[in-house]
Amino acid sequence: MYNDLRYAIRQLLKNPGFTAVAVVTLALGIGGNAAMFSLVNNALIRPLPYARSDQLVRVTKFYPKGAIVALQEQSRTMEVAAFTTDSEFNLSGQREAARLVGSQVSANLFTLLGTPARIGRTFAAGEDRPGRDRVVILSHALWQNKFVGDPDIIGRPIMIDGLAREVIGVMPPEFSFISTKVQLWMPVCFDSSKRGEFWEHGWMPLIARLRPGVTEAQAGGDLRALISRIIPLFPWTTPADWNANATIVPLQEDLSGNVRGKLLLLLCAVGCVLLIACANVASLLLARTAARQREMAVRAALGAGRGRLVRQLLTESVVLAFAGGGLGLALATGSLSVLKSALPVENALLAHASIDWQALSFVAALAILTGLVFGLAPAFSAARLNFATSLKIRGQSSTGQAGARLRSSLIVGEVTLAVSLVISAGLLIKSLWLLTQENPGFHAEQIVTVRVYPTELKLAAGQQRAANIALYDELARRARGIGGVADVAAANTTPLSSDIPILPVELEGHPFTPGQPEPATLFWSGAVTPDYFKILRIPLLAGRLLTDADGEKSTEVVLVSAATAAEYWPGEYAVGKRIRIVWEQRWRTVVGVVGNVRQYDLAGKSPEFIKGAFYMPYPQSVALDRQLPAAMTLMLRTAANAPHVAGELRKLVASVNPDLPVSEVRPLETVLTDSTSPSRSLMWLFISFGGAALLLAAIGVYGVVSYSTSQRTYEMGVRIAFGATRSRIFGLVLGQSLTLVLSGLALGIITSLVLTRLITGFLYGVTGSDPQTFLFVGVLLTVVALLAGYFPARRAASVDPLVALKSE
Repeated sequence: MYNDLRYAIRQLLKNPGFTAVAVVTLALGIGGNAAMFSLVNNALIRPLPYARSDQLVRVTKFYPKGAIVALQEQSRTMEVAAFTTDSEFNLSGQREAARLVGSQVSANLFTLLGTPARIGRTFAAGEDRPGRDRVVILSHALWQNKFVGDPDIIGRPIMIDGLAREVIGVMPPEFSFISTKVQLWMPVCFDSSKRGEFWEHGWMPLIARLRPGVTEAQAGGDLRALISRIIPLFPWTTPADWNANATIVPLQEDLSGNVRGKLLLLLCAVGCVLLIACANVASLLLARTAARQREMAVRAALGAGRGRLVRQLLTESVVLAFAGGGLGLALATGSLSVLKSALPVENALLAHASIDWQALSFVAALAILTGLVFGLAPAFSAARLNFATSLKIRGQSSTGQAGARLRSSLIVGEVTLAVSLVISAGLLIKSLWLLTQENPGFHAEQIVTVRVYPTELKLAAGQQRAANIALYDELARRARGIGGVADVAAANTTPLSSDIPILPVELEGHPFTPGQPEPATLFWSGAVTPDYFKILRIPLLAGRLLTDADGEKSTEVVLVSAATAAEYWPGEYAVGKRIRIVWEQRWRTVVGVVGNVRQYDLAGKSPEFIKGAFYMPYPQSVALDRQLPAAMTLMLRTAANAPHVAGELRKLVASVNPDLPVSEVRPLETVLTDSTSPSRSLMWLFISFGGAALLLAAIGVYGVVSYSTSQRTYEMGVRIAFGATRSRIFGLVLGQSLTLVLSGLALGIITSLVLTRLITGFLYGVTGSDPQTFLFVGVLLTVVALLAGYFPARRAASVDPLVALKSE
């Protein structure tokens, strides 16, 4: 074996051009697959980084605090914990005020996960009850960045949303739950004395740990039985089918749900690139084996058996694969971050994906496997050689028709896979282009936004409302004084942001049944100042816009979107109709209809539970907690550059209130661009995969046609001697290239009609069988075939018949 290895290395070094092409080709395939394996391994295969993670499950649906406490007390099959996803809090008293992402959790969460604090402790039983909930746990990153890793932080109070909370622990650096964005954890307060809050507000998702010996099916049955006993506990009449379809799913399956589809799609794509690379190298080795017939015959004459020759060629293939794997690892390290860009960066399963020992093991196994795969065909081709005939051959030789057919079949297979990838890339390109051509319903040019988060003061409700109104009036007044600022407005959310402010409403002429906890009509609710529509250039379609006269004490009014007016008052004049927020006695009058705005994403998709949209004047606004929205976004139309405006805005806010944190200072055009970034990232990845596949296929076609032409030099000389024209010889060779590519194209189109169904969920405005895309790819592949065959054809057409005839 040592002699085989030494001889293989010597042979490969003697042919540096061949070796370099083969190694780089394999590196492209192995590198991409190594990077994808790291992501797939972290998200779908490796156990979650929690104790006995196979027992952790997600309880589907959302539950009020009262139901959570009942489940915790009554469940015999699982231990239940609650959490909120990406809540936000103000941190003050630490030099500059900051806005932090946090999660409110039940006190048993960390015990359930089985993860201790790095320093200090986690929550104790009962610390989610009134009077004991003023504690907080910090993430390791927050402890390092905001508190400079102070080891004496334990026991120190910090101000969060104006309340002093004692720091009791710091989590390990590798810990995250439920998202990598979470910087701190606080207990949720289960206060049964506040009956409305206990059963109405703050609905949360749940996770659970199955008790020993309990299956998911048993826990699911227990959950449904418990829900039926919880329904009578609600302080209002609750439908008998409330959460009736709640289920139990493994926590890993739930956490990977938003990335599983993309991961598997990208894994298929890089797998295709690897198959193409293997086919390409196998074709190169077949040609090289044919050129080494005489060498093999001499070695056989000296006593080497056919098995020995096969082993030698397989050794060379595996050495090539390991060299390609080594270079592929370097490519994998760089491409891992690129692949992550197409996936949600906050997903905890992907955050720590790296090229670790498991990825190294995968690359080693993949190198051996690919070496055997692309080495078998040349090895067995050599084993079938007629050594006696091979010894008589001088110069160029051939492995016969069988070898030629095998090489051609490999190239057709390459082209077939390349066509599938290129068509997928074409569909994604067209989808993104159509998406960017959509009218979002607003103009984002020259608008800078800044999010402001006032801390709730311990004031009476009316005083708090007046303080917030005065705050934004003052901020808007001062912002107009910034150089270059033309207009200023404020809103509780910006278009295409992740915020979804909703309110349950009743519409005139569309009553709902009283007593239901979740009315059927949930509307997106905008709280805006009058200049909001002017700044975003949202058109007025009927009635009037909001004005400064629509104050806190004036008649309550709203604007509705055109889609809402058409849905609820079709064929009628919507102005003058009325809307009522379900807990209010008074009705709000519709005074205008404005254009539709794509609030959720550029594709116009929205959560199914959103049934309409309306806008309220900020002084008259209310949020789901029945209070005036506190956090608002200032929007400035300005000709000045964004960094300058951002600096001025931060100074302005600090001058009004130094404990007022601001964040997300960015141009609205950036928000618009970011809304398409997942589609854009996926598109560029497929362009990369498709481009690599197309290049490899073109090289393969060129290699086969070029080699075939060199083996037919004598034939070409005879044809020319008997009167064949140069153009006919040129067309003959070019036709071989076209035949290979068009055969692969036909098979690729058929394959694509099936495979493109995998990406239909990522497309917008285009089907998986879009004829324009298929036609474009057909033309592109024809051009590739012409280019790949042009140089061998020109070389064949220029053959000197006298030289060709003497060569044999």
